[in-house]
Amino acid sequence: MNTQIQPKRPVAEILADFQSYVFSHPAAKDTFLDICAALGATSSPQIIILTGPTGVGKSTLIKATSNRLLKYYEDRMIAEPDFVPVVTINAVPPNGNTFNWKDFYIRLQTGQSEPLVDRKLVIPRQTSLFPNHPLETSFMQRSTTDALRRSTEEYVRRRKTKVMIIDEAHHMMLVGNRQRLECLFESLKSLTIETGITIILVGTYKLLEILEQSGQLTRRSQVINFPRYDMRNSEDRENFRKVLGFLEQKMSMHVPTRLDVQADYFYQNSAGCVGILKDWLGRCLEYALQENVSIIDAAFAERFALKNRGLQTIIEEACLGEIKLTDVSDERILDLLTNGVLLARDDHDLSRKRPRPGKRNPKRDPVGMHV
Repeated sequence: MNTQIQPKRPVAEILADFQSYVFSHPAAKDTFLDICAALGATSSPQIIILTGPTGVGKSTLIKATSNRLLKYYEDRMIAEPDFVPVVTINAVPPNGNTFNWKDFYIRLQTGQSEPLVDRKLVIPRQTSLFPNHPLETSFMQRSTTDALRRSTEEYVRRRKTKVMIIDEAHHMMLVGNRQRLECLFESLKSLTIETGITIILVGTYKLLEILEQSGQLTRRSQVINFPRYDMRNSEDRENFRKVLGFLEQKMSMHVPTRLDVQADYFYQNSAGCVGILKDWLGRCLEYALQENVSIIDAAFAERFALKNRGLQTIIEEACLGEIKLTDVSDERILDLLTNGVLLARDDHDLSRKRPRPGKRNPKRDPVGMHV
């Protein structure tokens, strides 16, 4: 693509400009409208699960959602200085085998500049007064976490917060066993009930485990999928080409490019994920500026592409997540309602008819006469 090259600027400045470049494309636009519809409904769900493959652009989209909400409540924020309509936090992965709620509450409150958070972090052990009292450190830590939870609930109520956005929420699922996972779900449910807030969980398809583990949380939630562009769909292939064109136009302001004619190559090496594509092209632009290359094309981009083994992992995770999003048939629901869990057919056996409970199968009876 040939466009007029702009005067030279510092490489860091050009890269920052490219990385902050946000544009609307069909998959992002449709997903954004779904989020807005869920938040705008009178009976909006208590938990919204925004999920999709890694590198599809979920964090960028949720920033746009946060900005949209802040714009919507702008007048009220001016009239009520203590009103905080949206809070955003990243879920940090645990160091051990359970999610650290204490760290989560501290990061949430300090990130919103809530005063006196440090007063809730340490409880005096009074060991000098009660040297023989069987008071364990773990008990003290649990007490501190409970205090921080109550403080967070009070903060949300007093600030009249409407939406809490938890990005990288799949990190919360990194727990050691099913019991801890259930406790995690109950904590989220409790936070929505006690405060009336809507929580948006943003993360990979691992978040779909919520649908498999907690019926109560499932009925209070709505799943919104941010899909990748699927090469099996002709419309998706054309839309991906348009996305590549937007990014190429931005890059060609600084270095001549030749990307569109090799769109299939860039699709294959980004797995159809716009975030992966943008990060990849950002690395290409950086080195092209540093090395003063004459053109950015597929041959130059090959140096900075993900390895096939990494792409395989990304694509496999995406495909498995897309399978989890596939709904079950009406026949499956009717089978469960009619026969219960123990007697219901397996998913792969739905096409075969099964006699009603208590009715013998005639194929089991002997046929003919015994001599």
